[in-house]
Amino acid sequence: MDEALLLNGILIVGLVLKIGGFLVRDELLLRLLVAGGIACDAAFYGFRPEPILQSVLANLGLVSINLALIALILSERTTWRMGPDDRALFAHFPTLSPGQFRRLRPLMTRRTEEAGVQLAWEGRPVEHLMLVFSDRIEIRKGGAGFPIAGPAFVGEIAFLTGHPSSADVTLPEGGTVLRIDTAALQARMRRAPALHNAIVALFGRELARKVADSVPMDRAARARPVAPAAGARPAQPKG
Repeated sequence: MDEALLLNGILIVGLVLKIGGFLVRDELLLRLLVAGGIACDAAFYGFRPEPILQSVLANLGLVSINLALIALILSERTTWRMGPDDRALFAHFPTLSPGQFRRLRPLMTRRTEEAGVQLAWEGRPVEHLMLVFSDRIEIRKGGAGFPIAGPAFVGEIAFLTGHPSSADVTLPEGGTVLRIDTAALQARMRRAPALHNAIVALFGRELARKVADSVPMDRAARARPVAPAAGARPAQPKG
């Protein structure tokens, strides 16, 4: 094959890879394509009849930077650096990326609580966001109480609103409680908008699950009759 044709082919392939990288939205794919394009540039300058060493080294340096960033992206997206316990715990934070979870992990403390312990008091500030591992969690508000099944978060409403706890929360059978300091978590969320959005989405899902578990749909339907559509004629009694 003609040497000039080979070099031109390498240069064109590199250009296509870099253009493709700048057209995609996924950061990992962008880095892979751009790194491949720059590697082609390094090959172009290295395979010339008179290699240009400075250009080869400069492009290899850029390839190395992109490879380092690719490694960081993979670390952010994968759980390969987590142990079995952390992987099991990560399953309870489905809206967070593995990297976000790893950065929050140092804020978490775990403790086994005895039966009957109270975790939150209605009207009092909540200092810790809690993930409770227990078969039964008792919630009491305004004299009325109902149970929810664990694992479940406790204190997320107070955390999101900044208000005191809206209910008393106890563990009739005890359990394991994972606590996260609310002030430290809020500080992390202020510095990282993506983490803020992930936490808000997580607690939105948690609240929806609690509502669905605590108010059966058939009972809710009986408690609130459906209004007739505009212009519809009410049903006439038979007889």
